[in-house]
Amino acid sequence: MKVMSPQIMHKTEAGIIAVGVKDAGDVRGRYRALLDNARHFAPDAQIDGILVQEMAEKPVAEVILGVTRDPQFGPAVVYGTGGIWVEVLKDSALALPPLSRQEALRMIQSTKGYRLLAGFRGMPRADVEALADTLVKLGRLAAEGADKVAGLDINPLLVYPEGRGVLAVDALIELL
Repeated sequence: MKVMSPQIMHKTEAGIIAVGVKDAGDVRGRYRALLDNARHFAPDAQIDGILVQEMAEKPVAEVILGVTRDPQFGPAVVYGTGGIWVEVLKDSALALPPLSRQEALRMIQSTKGYRLLAGFRGMPRADVEALADTLVKLGRLAAEGADKVAGLDINPLLVYPEGRGVLAVDALIELL
């Protein structure tokens, strides 16, 4: 469960996410607490409701994908270690769209977090092919939407074992 509000971007910090919700009674019990947390964190924030969605399986890794706008070059695609680690590790790569598959793979492999994707310490290898495909598609969106998209943030994007794909858990798009 997570509170939906355009003014509250960092939901974990605001205490407006509940995981491991078991049943309808648990949903009812957590609903009020989540709304209270949102109002306490940002009293003037618009609350659009609470999203209830399936709990995602544990991934091999969490990554961040994004589009940022450079005043001189226009849109740029960002890739890096995701979840809360993006702010701690500052582990990211930047490229101008559109991206070829080779450019997407180079971005992925240039980060320290790539070791997690490659099967670090007996962990399964991640679906780097699906991740690269997603980066290429994001690059296409950034290039084609250059006059419409001010910024885009997919964090986290869960990367599953080889052949199992990726899953966007949260995203934010800012339009021009």
